[in-house]
Amino acid sequence: MDSERSWILGLGAGVVLVSVLALGPALLPRPQVPTVTRAALPPVTAPASRTAASEPPTYPTTASVKPLISGRLNLNTASEEQLEALPRVGPVMAARIIAARPLRSLSDLDAVKGVGEATLNTLAPLVGF
Repeated sequence: MDSERSWILGLGAGVVLVSVLALGPALLPRPQVPTVTRAALPPVTAPASRTAASEPPTYPTTASVKPLISGRLNLNTASEEQLEALPRVGPVMAARIIAARPLRSLSDLDAVKGVGEATLNTLAPLVGF
């Protein structure tokens, strides 16, 4: 009789456990999950006074401050630090440009891994060979 009783108690406990596990997610509050909202940024436009084919910007210098880039940057003689100062160029891209030297035209620059159409359009007025 005791084995029969313990078997019934075990079966009852199992049914209760399965019920709690099945209803647990419905009874417990769900964790708050943050939502991501993406907003489109306005397109970057050049000032009306400058176009992509015009001269690159020149930055003023002082006795203590000299800009890394002023005028067109020669990709064949520029230091890694100067290359990294260009837009869309980080340490990895600068190393790839240095490894691809000598560069003779924008098509040579386009052949560098990671330089796409957008990067090429951005760099075209800023660099020389």
